[in-house]
Amino acid sequence: MNQAKIYDIAGAAGVSLATVSRVLNHPEKVKEGTRNKVLRIIKEKGYKPNANARGLASRRSTTVAIVVPRISQASVAEMIQGIDDSAKKFGYALRLFINSDPKQEQELWGEVIASSVDGILLMNDEMTPETVKLLQYTPVPVLFVNAIPQSEKYGSVCIDYRESGYKITKAMIDRGNTDIMFVGTEHKYTVNDLKLKGYIQAMEEAHLPTNIVFSSGDININEKHFETLIDQKLPHVAMFVRDSMAISFMNIAAKKGFKVPKDLQVIGFQNTKYAELANPKLTCVETPIYEIGNRAMAYLTELMKQPPEQEKPSHLLVDYKIIWRESTKQ
Repeated sequence: MNQAKIYDIAGAAGVSLATVSRVLNHPEKVKEGTRNKVLRIIKEKGYKPNANARGLASRRSTTVAIVVPRISQASVAEMIQGIDDSAKKFGYALRLFINSDPKQEQELWGEVIASSVDGILLMNDEMTPETVKLLQYTPVPVLFVNAIPQSEKYGSVCIDYRESGYKITKAMIDRGNTDIMFVGTEHKYTVNDLKLKGYIQAMEEAHLPTNIVFSSGDININEKHFETLIDQKLPHVAMFVRDSMAISFMNIAAKKGFKVPKDLQVIGFQNTKYAELANPKLTCVETPIYEIGNRAMAYLTELMKQPPEQEKPSHLLVDYKIIWRESTKQ
């Protein structure tokens, strides 16, 4: 028999995950009738709260959850480092949750809430209906990090992605380029949608036709797609929402005998460590990942100090810049 989870208890008792969490960690805040009902169901189902989470709660240290879709990306690791450095200044503990499987999303959020964290930093930019629903019942402040929430109930910390998309496109147009291709991911992310909107705005202002392509973020898949694109027609400029995609495209073009930046100029949108290791080095809109993480943790501490009714989350914008390198003409 599978061990009962916190959402099983919430469902059987007809209460929210937050209420079950309060019964476990702050029972004095729950009405006696509700508390007794939840405790009875916990006993009947044999639910065993996470011992580590209960230990953290009993010490009453401020604990923040970081929820990420995956940790394999270099940008995620750097952002977590920024969060950790800021958390140490405030004396806060961090707990990492990996939301890699949408089918397990309910269970993961149950674990987050059961851990009695005081705030949540959410890096997942893909807001599934399940995430939206579960966030409504989260009893602590939630802040989006390098992602854009679909509700004004939540704040965020990121760069102005629409403006950055506009500025880099306009800069290339001002340099005399008329055929600029924008390559996004098949998977939809709000920040990439904003980059695209900025690109479209700049192209339309210049009365130039847009050239928009969506490809897989998986190099093993997009390489074949990129080969087809290059064989069909090589643009003056190819702009990518991810550095890894930009470098993959640049490498394939080089194998086919094209020279960068003479025959093709390539631009990325992250400025990860791979951009400087590429040959030639990749021009990028720099997303200051470390700074975003650092600022996000500091801002979350402010939200955690406010009573829920006084929370007025804002969208904080971090400064960015364009790093010009050898993959574009001077």
